Amino acid sequence: MNIERKVLIFDTGPLRELILYEAVHTLGFKRLAPDLTHLRSDAARDRLAQFISGFQSRTTTPQVVAEISSWVFRTDSQGRANIWSVVYREFQGMGMDEKLIKLLEMPRDIVAEFGAVDTSLLKLGSSFNPGEPLVLSIDRSLIAKCSQYGVTALHLWEVIAGPGF
Repeated sequence: MNIERKVLIFDTGPLRELILYEAVHTLGFKRLAPDLTHLRSDAARDRLAQFISGFQSRTTTPQVVAEISSWVFRTDSQGRANIWSVVYREFQGMGMDEKLIKLLEMPRDIVAEFGAVDTSLLKLGSSFNPGEPLVLSIDRSLIAKCSQYGVTALHLWEVIAGPGF
């Protein structure tokens, strides 16, 4: 998939899938394998990695990081430190940036409808020049809302789909 964008904005779903994939396949947390919903093969992981590498910068919001944190704390307490090491490695490897979007700067009506996390991503996407950002998500309602606001968004399946999907 050839998309000419400068900034990749991550929603929680694709980041969680990356972290979960690494936890299962690198750390050997096989009991977490059933939680993988999108990255079920090395080929899908490779397609996503290639897609990510095509962007000049990668970013998310602290709200997304908080959702990742909540998910990590729902996993086995014995493995949390190892999962956090995967989170740090992924963020460092991608050169991930975080952009603070304050609640009081978010449109209240959109927060009421979609929540603070999705609204933060929409607001972040809108803060860039048109054509620069792309939001990567597994949330179809967020993708539709991005489209309404002129922010390009893709579902993770569109990135990783290959032969046999």
